[in-house]
Amino acid sequence: MLNRFSEWVKNFSDSGSAVPTEDDDFVATITALLVEAGMADGALDVDERSRILHLLTDQLELAAPDAQTMLDEAIDAHNTRVEIHGLVSQIRTDTEMEDRIIILEMIWVVVLADSHIDAHESQLMRRLAGLLFIDDVEAGLAAKRARTRLGIDH
Repeated sequence: MLNRFSEWVKNFSDSGSAVPTEDDDFVATITALLVEAGMADGALDVDERSRILHLLTDQLELAAPDAQTMLDEAIDAHNTRVEIHGLVSQIRTDTEMEDRIIILEMIWVVVLADSHIDAHESQLMRRLAGLLFIDDVEAGLAAKRARTRLGIDH
């Protein structure tokens, strides 16, 4: 269903190393999780919105108008969503562990967009790691790689 994200991890850069996607529903699910992470602290700020659009256009190779539409739809859905288990369930069943770790890293990129992690964001990331069956070590390494990609030292 979905090609591996391995090249994304190896080649992430601002110039973009695209992750091939064959399934719009799957990309919509990832976008929804990125929005959930961005809104964990109560609002989707400009940096988080920008980072999501960057991930959608440069890493997932969506055209800018399609990425904006996908983001707008994910924001609208966030306002009516009461749980994230359905989103996580699709990712958990449709991907291998390596891909789930990379998706978690993408989510960390959004959480760290403002260089600050509040208590709600921290709790969400621990919860997502558990729901995706990612152990603490791998979750910590994903966070560290996201910090490195964003140039955050701590």
